Amino acid sequence: MSNWTSPQSLSFIPAGKLVTFTALHQAALTQYVQIINSSGSPVSFDKLEGGTASFPISGSGTTVGFFTNGAGSFKMQSGYQIQFKNSGSQTSLVSAANPNLFYINGTTYGGGTMFVTEDQGGTDYNDTSFVIQWYQNEG
Repeated sequence: MSNWTSPQSLSFIPAGKLVTFTALHQAALTQYVQIINSSGSPVSFDKLEGGTASFPISGSGTTVGFFTNGAGSFKMQSGYQIQFKNSGSQTSLVSAANPNLFYINGTTYGGGTMFVTEDQGGTDYNDTSFVIQWYQNEG
């Protein structure tokens, strides 16, 4: 299965910042997500909810609405990108919301966006929802 989407930029996230994410799906096909580094290699995470895990993370089908270990965090590095795929034969379509910054009284506290995919079993872009946000400060 080599139907990864083209890499999607995460360049809106400053390097060195704490990033958290939540991945959801409700598709019949298994959905996959991976963060890749500037060399195109998958990045492993050691802070995924539920214990140590690494990408890709896979879903369990229509009866379970959440990815296994579908939430976590990592430190952003320059060149990181995101990719999606599914267990079918077609490459998923990907759409991303415009990245936003979070302001309070004129001070930037972070930002984020959402990616959604369509595994081409329909046209509604509801197969994967990947919400990613970064924080200006930690602790």
